[in-house]
Amino acid sequence: MSEVSGVPACPKPEHAGSRVRRRGLRPAASGPQQRFECVLDGAHHFFTRPLDRPTARPKPRRVRCPEAGHADARVAARGTRRTKAGTWARYRCTRPDGSVHHFQVMARAVGKTLTSLDVPPECPEHEDSKVTRHGSFGRGSRRRQRYRCVPVADEAHTFVPPLSRETVEVGSDTCATCDELLSPHSGELTGARHTPWSLKAVAKALNDLSLGASYAKVSLAMREHRDLAVRHLHEAHGIDLLAAGAGSASGSWTTKQGKTAWHLAADLVEQYAPLLFEQAVEAVVKREQRQRAANDAALAADPSASLAAPLTYILDELPVVLTRRRKAARNRFQQAQWSLLVVVEVRWRPAPDPMTLPSREARLRMVRAYPRGNQQAWRLVLNELPVRPDYIVADSSLAITGAVNAHYGPGAVGLIPSLFHVHRNIRDGLMELTGTTTKVEGRAVLIPQLAKHMDVLTRDELLNRTAADWSRWWDELIAAVAALPAPVVKLTEQRKMYEPRLTAALPLLARQPQLPASNAAVETRMRLQLEPFLDNRKHLYRNLARTNFLFDLAVARDQGAFGDLDAVAKAIRDSNETAGGWAPAPRLLADAQPPPREDGTPSPGYSSLLNPLLVAALADKRLGGAS
Repeated sequence: MSEVSGVPACPKPEHAGSRVRRRGLRPAASGPQQRFECVLDGAHHFFTRPLDRPTARPKPRRVRCPEAGHADARVAARGTRRTKAGTWARYRCTRPDGSVHHFQVMARAVGKTLTSLDVPPECPEHEDSKVTRHGSFGRGSRRRQRYRCVPVADEAHTFVPPLSRETVEVGSDTCATCDELLSPHSGELTGARHTPWSLKAVAKALNDLSLGASYAKVSLAMREHRDLAVRHLHEAHGIDLLAAGAGSASGSWTTKQGKTAWHLAADLVEQYAPLLFEQAVEAVVKREQRQRAANDAALAADPSASLAAPLTYILDELPVVLTRRRKAARNRFQQAQWSLLVVVEVRWRPAPDPMTLPSREARLRMVRAYPRGNQQAWRLVLNELPVRPDYIVADSSLAITGAVNAHYGPGAVGLIPSLFHVHRNIRDGLMELTGTTTKVEGRAVLIPQLAKHMDVLTRDELLNRTAADWSRWWDELIAAVAALPAPVVKLTEQRKMYEPRLTAALPLLARQPQLPASNAAVETRMRLQLEPFLDNRKHLYRNLARTNFLFDLAVARDQGAFGDLDAVAKAIRDSNETAGGWAPAPRLLADAQPPPREDGTPSPGYSSLLNPLLVAALADKRLGGAS
């Protein structure tokens, strides 16, 4: 017989035309051998050839006995049985010692289908091997599945995939997503090696943290998810896994549990927030780099060109004040606080009509917590943004203005002061002066001549004015205040700050009419997305690095990272499987605490988030002499 069909001819010349068929594999020192049977005129003999197909052969779809230790048994089908619950497939298991027992598995139920009943995972060491279930391991509320590998030319061994799966109660455990009964090999994945939390629970916990849920609340939810499995073992199987806990002297059980559990969620922030943040901003950085190149080409051809999609950031600071007190010894006012430095990007959405300005969409781009919101801190924030923007909108903070000019160079980035803050600060300054206010329905308002003057501070009004008109506006305002009479010292200081900045910004707003003229977008993001992180617990944040990782989750959420929790779980799974199933080590971001005093009393605790000297140290390390 020819070898066209893939089956070789018998090596004996006198057996030409015989029927040859495969008869399995044989191990040998030189490697697996393919065994063939030659049949001619009722007689037959066997011969072997080296296996010329290195790929794994298709695994036979045979059902394995679910009993632990029965992986070496022979299973034969024994028909089906129908009940109200559905169709059950019956099997007979025969052990090598001759013992026999029967078992059944649910094959189909109303609205549900049992799939992949006998497809175990492949052994990571042997491609061409037989894999069967081989008991379970673990002491948690849900035990993990172990497998036995029988290779062709090696000794049998047991193994566990890098990310193990929970054992499945065949016929009862179902997938909540597709409503299918779970296969014995499709139990819920664990998050990593040596962790009791499932991959789904980790993804859900990170999602809750990105919404501003507290560490304690998320940790208690994780424990509750675990306790559900404990109760199932007790109610369905009569297994008491955990003894009842001792009573608490505290009046609040939840408070005590939260104090001992918060680190569970904090560990997840340390382990996975950098991964999700990097993946979320990767596409953002590529988009910004493409837009930066397009804008640079347009400006090189025409320096006065109007950009269709200018790279625009909106910056603002959110002071987080913890305590205010006066020190009795020196009667000095003291204040403990830290600051959130927030960067919002502006995305441009083209309008259907080419003659209509594009609409704006604001997304969180960067959130950093630092002990102070000074120029060095803002330099550190800008240093983490790899692409230079075309315009930055912010209030007239000297720290932001100095950081932008120092980081990018004077005039490299267009600075647009927020008209809202300019109007509010000038108005508040006028309201403090004597004789500038009147009562209207019990409410203090500016007198009519000053109120009419302040109405000019709008975008449309200012764009119709020249630099000389803007200077004349200040002259008229100062003259009106002096005529009351009222002091004009503070108003003169405000003029020194706002007049040159608005004079430089008005041509930019005229050339780019789609640019925002206030930082309302960043204030909205702070109120809706960042303040929930601070409600009733702003004094509990102590570690600078972990706090910044937590706000990275908020940025990743605003960039769409948590739109699909399955994608979040896959990112965590791919990262841990790359490391052999191990997760990043937690609790590496602890602040070193000072030793006790000589008398044995504890020293005041150290907090990196409240250390103002840390900003200068970080700037010197990351920016070098440029800081």
